[in-house]
Formats: sequence, structure tokens, C-alpha cells
Amino acid sequence: MRSDSGSIGIGAMIVFIALILVAAVASTIIIKTIEDLQQFGEDTSGDIRQELSNKVVLESAYITANFPSTCEATLYEHYASGGWAATYTIGDYAGDDFLDPDNDGVDEATHLGTSIQVDEGCRVILYGDSDFGGGFVIVEGGFSDENDWGPNANPVNCGGSCDNWVSSIKVLSFDLELHMKLTAGSKPIYASDILWSASCETGGFAGYDSEGIVYGGSSLLDGTNTAGVEADFDETDVIEVGMNFKAQATFKNCSPSSGTNIPFFIHVDGGATTYHVLSLRQTEMGTNILFDP
Repeated sequence: MRSDSGSIGIGAMIVFIALILVAAVASTIIIKTIEDLQQFGEDTSGDIRQELSNKVVLESAYITANFPSTCEATLYEHYASGGWAATYTIGDYAGDDFLDPDNDGVDEATHLGTSIQVDEGCRVILYGDSDFGGGFVIVEGGFSDENDWGPNANPVNCGGSCDNWVSSIKVLSFDLELHMKLTAGSKPIYASDILWSASCETGGFAGYDSEGIVYGGSSLLDGTNTAGVEADFDETDVIEVGMNFKAQATFKNCSPSSGTNIPFFIHVDGGATTYHVLSLRQTEMGTNILFDP
């Protein structure tokens, strides 16, 4: 009888110990799950805070060009329209886009252009470097060549000679110079992570334009990059809170007219998007349409 009672007591104790072990394991799993959920919540909250805080604010938007949307320019290899010819419609052309403006896979141009024909009433900007740098010259409608460009170039005579000088080009239509800054609390942002977009109605159809500020041309307000050198931003420039910077926005598909509103967005890759309505009450160059009454 006593032996049976002892066996029952030992069995009960084994069961009791097993229950304690199970409870300990279960509590460990529960605690670990709670910790993981807490960490996930903190990470998610941090990501959301970063997305909300990494934001660019538009402070001004000045009209720098307002020309017909049909403007074209043809760049020639030689004087008097000789050699190869490449035609550029409204937009910015650098790198491969400059060499192959119609995107047919065959280069129409080289970096050896010496003359250009611009539609009357239109304007283009020729640049010495392939990234809209290296000096520039503004060319109005009509025919001109490197002899005409030299006295009007910046620097004069293209810094030496305008011979075989053109490496990128902008055919202007409706252009804005955007003045921007980061919001308080933003972390440093690469210039290459910032882009703008705009939508419009053109000729009864919806239009859309978008471009990264590095591609279109951007710098601090004094024309320098973040290293203090007189040059545009590139992919390595990092913008910080307190820096005021500018970017050129060239509209290719939108041709807004007086009396229209332009929905305008500034996006930060991995951050937030800001939205503005640009009210175009007048179209004179130099007008700040962000505050156009």
C-alpha cells in the first residue's frame, strides 16, 4: 500500500515538474514574441517618422522661359548646315539623349557640333559639358554658328574656343527655376533622390512631366555645389537642413497658359512628397507663380 502511494506521489511530481517546464518554455516564447512585436513597431514607427520628416519644401517658382511647345532646333556638324544633323524638340538632352535625340538606337550627333538652326520665336541653351555644365551660350531663333556663339558665351569664347564645343542642349518651352529647402528635422538627402512632377491638360489631353533635379540642373542658390565649387549638383552631393538650393524644371509635355493651375509635386525617394498648386495668372518671365496673386 505504501509502495503504491509512493509511486503515485512520484508520478504526480513528475507531471508537476513537466507542467512547470512547459509553462517556462511557453512564457519564454510569449516574452520573445512581445519583444519582437515591440521592436517591429519601433522600426515601423521610425520608418514612418523618416518618411514624414525627409521632405523638401518649395519656396519659390520663377518663370524662366515661356516659348511655343512646338519649338525645335537642329544642330549640325559643319558650317552652313553640313555633315551630320540632329534635331531636338522641347526638353533637356545630355549624355545618350544628346547623341541620339530621337531614341532610335542610332546616334545622330557627336560632340562636334558647330552650327545650329533654331525655330523663330524659340530659344535654346548650348552647354560645353555633357551634364549641362562647362559654360553655356543662349541662342535665339534663326541660324548661328560657333563664331556667333563666342562673344555671347559664358565664359566668353567658351573659355577658349567654341570650336566643337557643344555636348548638351536644352530646347526651352515652359521652364521654372525652383527654390527649395529641406524641412526642419530632415536627415541629409542625396540630391539624386529628389525629383519633381507636374500634371496638366494640354489640347484636351492629360499631360505629365517629371525629372530628377540632378539631371535637369541644380545647385545651391549661389551656383555652387555642396563642396563650394561653382558647379551643378551630381549624384554625390548631399543636401542638409539649412541649405537653400535651386533646380531647373523644363516642361516637355505640358504647355500651361495664363489662368491655369498646375498641380506640382516634389518627391524624395524614401521620404515624403509635398504638393503645391501653382496658379498661373501671368506668364511674364521672372514671375514667381508660387505667390502669383
